[in-house]
Amino acid sequence: MKTPPHDSALERYGRRIRLGLVGGGADSVIGSTHRIAFRADGFYDLVAGAMSIDPEIARATGRADFLAEDRIYTDYREMAATEAARDDGTEVVAIATPPHIHLDVAREFLRRGIDVICEKPMTATVEQARELAQEVVSADRLFMLTHCYSAYPMVRQARAMVADGVIGAITIAEAELATGDPGVAREPADPAQRHWHFRPEIMGKAVLLGEVGTHAHHLVRYITGADVRRVSAHMQTIAERRDVYDNAYLTVEFENGAIGRLWSSFVATGNEHGLAFRIYGTEGALIWHQEAPEVLWHQRHGSSAVRLSRGLKELSDASLQATRFRPGHPEGYALAFANLYRDFAQAHMARALGDPYAGLISALPGVEDGVATLELIEAAERSHAHGGETVSVG
Repeated sequence: MKTPPHDSALERYGRRIRLGLVGGGADSVIGSTHRIAFRADGFYDLVAGAMSIDPEIARATGRADFLAEDRIYTDYREMAATEAARDDGTEVVAIATPPHIHLDVAREFLRRGIDVICEKPMTATVEQARELAQEVVSADRLFMLTHCYSAYPMVRQARAMVADGVIGAITIAEAELATGDPGVAREPADPAQRHWHFRPEIMGKAVLLGEVGTHAHHLVRYITGADVRRVSAHMQTIAERRDVYDNAYLTVEFENGAIGRLWSSFVATGNEHGLAFRIYGTEGALIWHQEAPEVLWHQRHGSSAVRLSRGLKELSDASLQATRFRPGHPEGYALAFANLYRDFAQAHMARALGDPYAGLISALPGVEDGVATLELIEAAERSHAHGGETVSVG
């Protein structure tokens, strides 16, 4: 295991990075995960927050996080303006709200010189995604999407192996996030209890592709380095009383000539999570399941498959740098999420200290990934509306 050289950077920086949080309150599904992730390595101090649209929850959550009373906000616009004016104001903001307001929230902070960490999907529409990408460029700030599964050591190992040509030229790439736990496989008795994942007003009927499909798409794009250029989509609504699609099959063609399939589902009943990928090349394949994340299978043409285990010294630098514990001591989801926060902190500090940082930020999910996913969703909706006709993406 290699230890990233972050201690000296933090020492030179002289303090922890001042972090703000928009969304992620006590009523949030993902908020607690963000807290575990940004606290894991000691790079951040949470100093301010507008954590819920419910003022009482926003205030209660801020107090539970021991924020100063004057830095507990009930409006992200007020938070952005006030924090930017403080000498000790927020330097990085994490956005953990539903996607239809990501553009507005990010813009408020970017234009005030504050770096942004944003939940996925990046926005609700492709037009918003392109606008946010331009905001990041115009503001010249750092931006990261929390595609946490790309920070698993064995996912980074797969990416390195593909880049090194270990499995030859990519021919087929498949990924899925097909879940079916009780919280998503059926509609609640009271429609008012629906999560935003099941509300068409957030991202339209294809919100499924933003919530779970974005992970499957991003993993394939991250590992292969190839964009989807054509898609044929078939989407279904299976659960009773549901107003959005809850299952989708996307047959895709990549820019490098490879083909593949992306399966997104909330109704794979009994699946606890269901994220996996299978990448096939002319010389072999790589297979990984998120529920067994310590292992990457390398299937070789004409030879026995090889089981690669996290943390062993023969793995790539990228995999080892994402590894925290010795082999045989499972790390899992929370520390993969923490890897993103750690890597972003290194990029933020390097830039502030005048050190090279482009290599640090380019390895993280960014606005280009967000735009690519929204372009795929828009194309999938067009395809489905025309009976699964194959259409161009972008």
